[in-house]
Amino acid sequence: MAAIVFLHAFGSSGRAWQPQILQLGDRHRALAPDLPGHGATPGPFSLERAVASVRELIQDEPEPVHLVAISGSVSVALLTALAEPDRVAGLILSGGTARGRRGDAVQRVMMRLMPEGMIVNILKGMYSGGKAEHLDQAVQDLRRAGKATVLTGLAELGRLDLSDRLGEIKAPTLVLNGAKDKANLSHAEEIAGGIAGATLRVVPEAGHIWNLEQPDLFTRTVVEFVG
Repeated sequence: MAAIVFLHAFGSSGRAWQPQILQLGDRHRALAPDLPGHGATPGPFSLERAVASVRELIQDEPEPVHLVAISGSVSVALLTALAEPDRVAGLILSGGTARGRRGDAVQRVMMRLMPEGMIVNILKGMYSGGKAEHLDQAVQDLRRAGKATVLTGLAELGRLDLSDRLGEIKAPTLVLNGAKDKANLSHAEEIAGGIAGATLRVVPEAGHIWNLEQPDLFTRTVVEFVG
């Protein structure tokens, strides 16, 4: 059975996929690694190191894997699919980007000026999916990653431009975006438009980290796509 590899947002950890791991149970082999500089994995973080860690993980799998990515890790999944086309059976990409935009630079400047505690307070609601039961975990993960890791991730996304390479991706692809996550809708449209045969689905009443916000729907969407 092909494994499903869940890739977390920058500043989060593999623990953010716990609802999906628990719901999948024994039906699918599910992996949720911590990217470099996150959770239990030592830093520093870089896109290159993140992609290398995913490539190493999937090389050990007997079959090509499905990559499920949210937020910043969408770029990690895209880069992995480009580097390892024969090892990726499918892509589910939510709330991510294939290239930086001008507005992203403004966000980076603002966050660079903020103390780390303020960044944690701003992001913790989104990173917990707005759910009280995930709040402590989100705060712990953001503090573990730290300001430097988050800023590095944003800076590298700002320099990234995969728009001319999306057509190289042949894996079946489902692009998702929460209806409330308006800032990333144009990114989702660009990714879906650039990958041949990709499907774009806007999820009603969903925000950015909606696998925690609407866990049952997210898991069901993954299972239906993989099936």
